Amino acid sequence: MAEVRSETIARYKSLGRALRLGNGAIEAIVTLDVGPRIMHVSLPGGPNMFADDCAQTEELPDGSTFAYLGGHRVWHSPEAFPRSYVADDHPLERYELSDDGVLLVQEQEPWTQIVKSVELCFRAESLVVTSRLTNGGAWSVEMAVWSLFLGSPNGRLVLPVVRRDSGLLPNTSYVLWPYSRMDDPRVRWGRRFVVLDHDQANGEAIKLGYGDEPGWLAYFNNGCCFVKTFRHERGARYPDGGCSAEAYSAGWGIDVESLSPLCAVEPGQTISHEEEWWVSDCPRRPATDDEIDAALAPLAERAGFELPAAGLTAWDPKGEQRD
Repeated sequence: MAEVRSETIARYKSLGRALRLGNGAIEAIVTLDVGPRIMHVSLPGGPNMFADDCAQTEELPDGSTFAYLGGHRVWHSPEAFPRSYVADDHPLERYELSDDGVLLVQEQEPWTQIVKSVELCFRAESLVVTSRLTNGGAWSVEMAVWSLFLGSPNGRLVLPVVRRDSGLLPNTSYVLWPYSRMDDPRVRWGRRFVVLDHDQANGEAIKLGYGDEPGWLAYFNNGCCFVKTFRHERGARYPDGGCSAEAYSAGWGIDVESLSPLCAVEPGQTISHEEEWWVSDCPRRPATDDEIDAALAPLAERAGFELPAAGLTAWDPKGEQRD
């Protein structure tokens, strides 16, 4: 593993102190005076794959303000207002540097009694990000770890279609939110990939989700491709009607989201959700299924994730039914 180097940034935009970390293959910037937030991920010296200057805010009942800011954040799902929007604009409770990365720990949230933390561990070509939720309260809380980032403006998100052969039975379900339109021009429903674009000029909101059995999401922008891989547990109970991956797009930003299964978290217990992040050059932003497949194939081989198969099994009333 390449040596991980870190340097302190006295002021990162308007967010105060930060740390820049990198190993020669991938670099990241994390904040210390807000968060835990990962505000920047890129190739060394390359463009940020995250938006890091989002002005969107939500006013909370206690008079505080939740600022979206951008970057990567960890929430607890299912989403509820104002529970999910507890402000994170104060310094971390602590951070711990290690030989291969850093651990960021937030102070316990005053109302939910939940502690959020994010750990970064650099590998030779990638970055492993583990988001954790700890129940610091006195009673059990049912929740899932919700790991999401705000993509850089006007990018293209690719979600792999589930191609598992289930015979005569369905193999997946897509979930839409009340404000979403099936004919939204930013969405292309392909055979192997679903594409969701971000368009700053389109102020309408759309959100979709599903059980992402392939366990990855890809975001194309600025001549690069960002991929995050994660584990989808078949048979587990996920939030929002079975979603292990979700995406939201509106004029102000695009959220790229993955989730852990729902579970009852007892007092003092911690649950976690691990992702592996990859960034590679991609001069041309792909559009069709074949172009997406060709763009992702080299990285898929290195990162070990599978692209949806091209073949399509015809419906056969005599075929064997599969789980």
